[in-house]
Amino acid sequence: MLQYTLNFSKQPTCIPAGFADSVMRLPLCEYLESDVSSNQYQEAVKKLEKFTHIIHLGTGGSSLGPQALYAIADEPSKTFLFFDNIDPDGLTKRLKNIDFRKAGILVASKSGNTAETLVQLATFKKIYNDNDLNINDHLVIITQTDGNALHTFAKNNNIVTVPHHNQIGGRFAVFAEVGMLSGILMGLDMEAFRKGAQIALAAFKAAPDAHPAIESACFLAKSKAHPVMFPYADKLKLFSAWFVQLWGESLGKKNKSGERFGSTPIQALGATDQHSQLQLYLGGPKDKFFTFLEVSEKENFDVADLEIEHPAYTPLREHGLKNLLKAELHATYETLRGHELPIRLITVPAINAYYLGQLMLNTVLETLAVAAIWDVNPFDQPAVEEGKILALKFLNDKK
Repeated sequence: MLQYTLNFSKQPTCIPAGFADSVMRLPLCEYLESDVSSNQYQEAVKKLEKFTHIIHLGTGGSSLGPQALYAIADEPSKTFLFFDNIDPDGLTKRLKNIDFRKAGILVASKSGNTAETLVQLATFKKIYNDNDLNINDHLVIITQTDGNALHTFAKNNNIVTVPHHNQIGGRFAVFAEVGMLSGILMGLDMEAFRKGAQIALAAFKAAPDAHPAIESACFLAKSKAHPVMFPYADKLKLFSAWFVQLWGESLGKKNKSGERFGSTPIQALGATDQHSQLQLYLGGPKDKFFTFLEVSEKENFDVADLEIEHPAYTPLREHGLKNLLKAELHATYETLRGHELPIRLITVPAINAYYLGQLMLNTVLETLAVAAIWDVNPFDQPAVEEGKILALKFLNDKK
């Protein structure tokens, strides 16, 4: 299990009555407790397994969840190339040296009407045509089967389609089809990922009021502090990116009374961002809440002796990257704690699918608890939809 060390002023449990029961009835939690097997993805896996590379098209949660999974894959079965933006200059640069004959395409969009994803697909259709290839032979689509644009394209071209759960939105979809199929193709143990999430859910169900994620949520909801996710592990950097979307899109909105809520999620990476953000954290406003992620198991590299006598080097002699990273983590943690800043340490025994499943599910529970306290809907994104509508209007006005 993950170990939580909490260093902030504990708040009385403030989650609404019935919160735990309502969480367990959510489609996401019912899905996690259901009998889901990797076998349901056999047709899609069979189509894509012959390719060495997978071009992943999608944006937001449809991409960030799979990217977080890919980051922990030490020896992925396939090389994934994530295209989650629509900047043509960035696309041009990344297309170099791709052998499209060896590249399958996985497209993910719950609604199937996401403008960026549709234009990405149209772009790659032209690229494959230009390479004398039929994109349909390389393509699998994850979307709702409700007649949306992607589903219509899939039906018209006899494309293998994995039905997207119609009640599990993009930023939560790492636990469902979007994460499962991607993870299987990466060679990750996605049954272990599900098991990790199930263990986290069971721990919450057994003692919701005492769950460390809920204790943290009560503090975050009352203080409205901006959460800083600070992993000391490169492999968890993209978990932080997934967290930023989850928190920002779930909580930054008006409640039922029209009152605005939200706090700004911040992504940091130890030890790198000690040199770019720490001055702000220590010398700036005390309006942040810090989550340090420590990984118990780390690779260790032997070091040579630089054979110099210098005060900057002498304390480092015979100490490798592992020792220095651990020392800097705890030094930074204790420095922030000494400045009486709210902080917690989450110790992850190892970076693998099982513990990532736990970590992600606990992060979801924390987000849902803050939403319940603030009385906001964590599952919609009305401001995002408003922007999408306006973007389409601008396109139509130029015709």
